[in-house]
Amino acid sequence: MSMETKEINALKELVRIYDENPRIYIEKNLFIKNKAGRIVPLKFNEPQLKLDEVYQRQRKAGKPIRIIVLKARREGISTQTAAYGFEKISRYPNMNGLVITHEPDSTEEIFGMTKLFYEMLPLNERPMKKYDNVKQLTFENPDELTKNVNPGLRSKIRIATANKVDIGRGTNIHFFHGSEVAYWNDADKLLLSIKQAVPEEPNTIMILESTANGVAGKGKHFHDLVMKASQKEGDMELVFIPWFELKEYFRPFTSEAKKKELIDSLTDYEKWLIKEFNLSYEQLNWRRWAIINKANGDIEKFQQEYPATIQEAFIASSGLAIPRDLIDMQVQNIRKPEKIIEGVRIYEMPKKGRYYSLGGDSAEGEGGDDAGLSVFDKTTGREVASFNDNRISPKEFGKLSVKIAKKYNYAMITPEVNHPGVAYIDSIKETGYPNIYRREVEDKMTREKTQKIGFRTTGRTKPNLLTNFKELLRQEDIAISTEETINQMFTFIKSDEQGLYGIGAAEGSKDDLIMATMLAIEGFKMLP
Repeated sequence: MSMETKEINALKELVRIYDENPRIYIEKNLFIKNKAGRIVPLKFNEPQLKLDEVYQRQRKAGKPIRIIVLKARREGISTQTAAYGFEKISRYPNMNGLVITHEPDSTEEIFGMTKLFYEMLPLNERPMKKYDNVKQLTFENPDELTKNVNPGLRSKIRIATANKVDIGRGTNIHFFHGSEVAYWNDADKLLLSIKQAVPEEPNTIMILESTANGVAGKGKHFHDLVMKASQKEGDMELVFIPWFELKEYFRPFTSEAKKKELIDSLTDYEKWLIKEFNLSYEQLNWRRWAIINKANGDIEKFQQEYPATIQEAFIASSGLAIPRDLIDMQVQNIRKPEKIIEGVRIYEMPKKGRYYSLGGDSAEGEGGDDAGLSVFDKTTGREVASFNDNRISPKEFGKLSVKIAKKYNYAMITPEVNHPGVAYIDSIKETGYPNIYRREVEDKMTREKTQKIGFRTTGRTKPNLLTNFKELLRQEDIAISTEETINQMFTFIKSDEQGLYGIGAAEGSKDDLIMATMLAIEGFKMLP
């Protein structure tokens, strides 16, 4: 075998390796400016390896790559995603790439990063380049005389700002990177246009990444996408990267005395972080340092920028109806159901001699709001079952509520009366079920008092419901098992919207499980 043949075979093998695993190409050929301003090879850190695992799995499955990343600050996800785009556009012919950022400075930064990728490439890996201006790199033969014979890749990548980009009809985008999506104006409309432009073909790429920006306003659409992905709705796969997965977020102690000082002053939340995520004292030392030096002493701001959980990342800008510390205390109570029966999550089977309370918040069953129910054990204060669905009719929801209530020792059912609660209550009454919450109603004319079935939400009763709920949370007398209920607590806000009676779900969010939980707790009053 000639030397030339050996070189050709070695080149083919290298191409095969790169094709099989883009990370090898990236780490071997691409350079970046690090945080100290030095030009260094791009080597994936811990968060980047987590994203790469999902990227490679989807890629090897031969399916369109669709990923949404909820991240903490400065984890390198934008850099990594830009590298994926450069690898695809600079190695394969006839590819179109588009990167959209939230602000002009970020557009400049990613364009500069992409140019550096090209400039630092080994000559044998560098494709012919025609343009590198107007925030676009075009890889094709710049020589018009030889272009017909050797056109080059005819691939290009454009970097643009969200409020200045135009997605033309008929455009095909093979790689799309949405950076800091939670900070775009009209993100829903822009992403709708982009989704039409990205073909549903194997190995087309769409990666959306952002830190959180609340649950309303600019951040609403990203929040909604993350929540859907967390429930495995749609094609986007969620990758959540908490702050502590980046190992450099670690701060050694200056002395053993300082370490002991931290250990002796650990809060309940910090103890939970250690127990839940096996964090070191040095990581918590960095966290305390960062709260002061990166978040101006604002713990909630730190948790939004450097979240430990998905729930922490999204903080309602309108003001939480339930204090943040009370929500944080409940996160540790989340558990997986022992089983799921007809969509009902069963966390504990009923126990003989126990009293149970079921709260039910009905809905139309037409794909909008969810109907939700929650069952609590009065003895332990623990949630033992829950359910929510947006397709179940009030009548079927009534039947399901009775079925679950009977299972839990004929639990007290507290249904909400407000529309469409009447149909829900009628369905419960039709079964002849005996244990239904009754409220006292006084006739305005006669002052005669009567008992009526169900809880009616008003401007007076809803705040009272919430006050009682918060007090039980504060005393740690109840424990919520359902993760989605905790998620809803982060978007349950003070509101002036008509019909919400001062509190309710932020726009685009839901509160069915919170309402069901509070109704179940209200039902305790009717139990021995």
